[in-house]
Amino acid sequence: MFVFKRLLLSSLLLTLTLSAQERVGKYQLADKISKNAYSTWDITIFPDGKNLPTGKGSYTEGKVLYNNLCMACHGENGKGGVQLDPYRNPIDTLVKSKGDSLRAQKPKKNIGTYWQYAPLLFDYIRRAMPYQAPKSLTDDEVYALTAYLLAENKIIPKTLVLNKSNLAHVKMPNVDGFICDNRVDALGTPCMSNCPVPSDKGYTQPVKSDQEDHLKSDCLIPPKLKF
Repeated sequence: MFVFKRLLLSSLLLTLTLSAQERVGKYQLADKISKNAYSTWDITIFPDGKNLPTGKGSYTEGKVLYNNLCMACHGENGKGGVQLDPYRNPIDTLVKSKGDSLRAQKPKKNIGTYWQYAPLLFDYIRRAMPYQAPKSLTDDEVYALTAYLLAENKIIPKTLVLNKSNLAHVKMPNVDGFICDNRVDALGTPCMSNCPVPSDKGYTQPVKSDQEDHLKSDCLIPPKLKF
């Protein structure tokens, strides 16, 4: 009986090995993605406004959209994030209130205190909102919501109609509040022995920057913008 089990196991292993060898290089799990299908996901907007679509939106249009699609989670006028359940913190507010600061004991990270570049707000709304139906908004609707939120944060006037030409030139209050982390472990393979400490030469490294292709930069390099 023992010999039979060993033979059965050997036979099973041999079958699995041959089967695996036959499948080497033959996996066909999906068709090659088409250019049209890929374009629906290739929607990244960069800090300098690169890839912003054609369109426009006003504060008034954005306010209507916000009240209909966003207020249930983010509160009236963006100042009252709700608590979805007792196990989560309330949703962060979107609009800065008087006294909100990143330097407070409990820092407030909202659009008026934290966000670095206005086009990134457009990117996030288009990509992820509304929560129950992401990527369902038109470009004009995203511009309108962006205009509403920026105006409520007193970053732009309510009369400004946003479009691809002017959104990147909106100066955010915290535009200079970020730095590139160029410590040796942040830009390369983690050091495992004889690692430099802050006072040592080599603890930080030069930051690679590419103004034409942001993905080739080591960090989110501040683009050359005239606000």
